[in-house]
Parts: sequence; C-alpha cells; structure tokens
Amino acid sequence: MAFRNIQVDLDDAVFQAALNRATSEGKAIGQVIAEFLRQYVDGMTTGSPTTYTIQSGDTLGKIAKRLYGDARKYPVIQRANNISDPGRIWVGQVLVIPPIGNQTASAAVATTVSTTTTPSRPSTPIVPTTSPITTASQPAPAGSDQKPPAEWVGSPNFNQRLRSDDITAIIIHSTASSTLQGVISWFNNPNAKVSAHYTIGKDGRIVQHVRDEDRAWHAGQSVWKGRHSCNDYTVGIELVNLNDGRDPYPEAQHQANVALCAYLRRQYRIKADDIAGHVDIALPPGRKSDPRGYDLDRLRREVAAIVGS
Repeated sequence: MAFRNIQVDLDDAVFQAALNRATSEGKAIGQVIAEFLRQYVDGMTTGSPTTYTIQSGDTLGKIAKRLYGDARKYPVIQRANNISDPGRIWVGQVLVIPPIGNQTASAAVATTVSTTTTPSRPSTPIVPTTSPITTASQPAPAGSDQKPPAEWVGSPNFNQRLRSDDITAIIIHSTASSTLQGVISWFNNPNAKVSAHYTIGKDGRIVQHVRDEDRAWHAGQSVWKGRHSCNDYTVGIELVNLNDGRDPYPEAQHQANVALCAYLRRQYRIKADDIAGHVDIALPPGRKSDPRGYDLDRLRREVAAIVGS
C-alpha cells in the first residue's frame, strides 16, 4: 500500500480530541489522525450513532447484515468500537453503530439496546469462552475466592493488552461526578475515549465496563515503580465521588472496594503495596489528585487481612 505525506490543519477541538485519544491509547498523534481519516473515508459517518447489544450467535458480519443490509460493512462497526480482532466480541457487549452516508442503521437497533445486560457464557465464535461477570443479590463473603457481584454495562473505550495475563497493580480513582449512571453514560460514549474496568457506586453497587484481561483507558500518562503506561498492566477502579475532599465514601462503597480488590489480588497475585491511587501514578506529578479523601492505607490493610501481604 502506498502512503502519502499531507499537511492537515486542525481546529483546537479536533486537535485536543486527537491528543486525548493518543495519550489514552499510547499512540502517536499522527497515527490517531490517520485513523480518523480512514474511518471517515471508509464509513463516511454522519449523524448520531446508535447502540446495539450483542446477542447469542451474533458476529460483526451478521450485525452489519442486519443493520446495514450488507455483511461486508462490518469493518465500520469494528473501527467505531476499537475492536482489533473482529472475533473478540461477547454476549452483552454494547456496540456503537454509526450511520453510513445517507443510510441509517436499522430501527431494529432500538429493540436490543441495553446498558445493564449481563454477558452469558458465549458460544463460538463469540469470545471470551467464559463470562467475566457474576451477579447476585448479596456480596461474596469476606475471604472467599468468589468475585463480588458485578453488573456488566460495557464500554467501547478499550483495546487489547500486549499480554492478557500482565496484571500487576490496581489503581483507585474518584469519578469527580455524583452519580453512577453518569459514569456509565460517559464510559459508554465513544467520544469520551476514557473508561475503567470497574465503577463502584455509593451504595456499593459494582459495575464492570471492561474485562480484566483487556486494556481500559483510565490512567493516561503514568508510571508505577518505574514502569510507564499503567493502562498496560493495571486494573482501574472508579469510586463515585466528587473528589473535593469533602464528599464522603460510604462504608458500603468502601466494603465493596475491599471485596473487589481482595478478589483481584488473589486472582492475579497482586502485591499488597501495588494498590495505588491515581494521584500516585499520574505524570507529570500533581496532574491528578484522586481519590482525594479516600483512605488508601485502610484499604490496603483490610485487603491484606483477607489475602495476606
């Protein structure tokens, strides 16, 4: 394929969006702009996107056939959702469906939209082969090996880790917003270019946006123990909180965080001192302050009491 060098003039808003995406994905800004252009040329996207929740038996080709009338247009959906491998989709995943030119995606989309669907065990060719989520009305007992109940809501804002088993730290954030639903909506917005693996509401409700083995976009420019690009090897947990130092973290929220961190530590053999706050990893230092007002030392102690040091 031949490549040509061109000069592109961007307004401030477009440049900032490209810069944000480049930072979150660890790419050069030129690469991101080239991807913007390819998506525009291939998809000629106009209007507002809709969403579609993957059902059992779906493939991207089947979804494109259903919504666009042409299975060959599946790359438009693939690019809009930052899917590197079109076989890596799963039941319950919420996809952004952009319109193409003057063609609007089928109205059938509206009947399948859901931001609270829990993935079931998918069948071939949908992956992963096991569900990343459990649901229950009561939290997992302290000290058990069970994952605490988490509701799948999905996010298009993720990509693959270089190694799916490279998970060595947990990063705690505050949302700087007051509602769990607001976080869900923001992380489901493809223009946000941001996500975390989990968010915990003030009532202790846990939702999962990105599978542990995938790379959520929560850390930005960052370093921990000399290793840069924390998105590559950490799990990000957001706590619903205004991050003003005054908004409280209720006990139900804290205990849900303890249970989740204990599970993650056991699951991925994470060390006790590798639970850190966003403030601890952000570059340049001082760029972030979250989770302001949250007792990370207490979190580490209580998780260590369950899992050990």
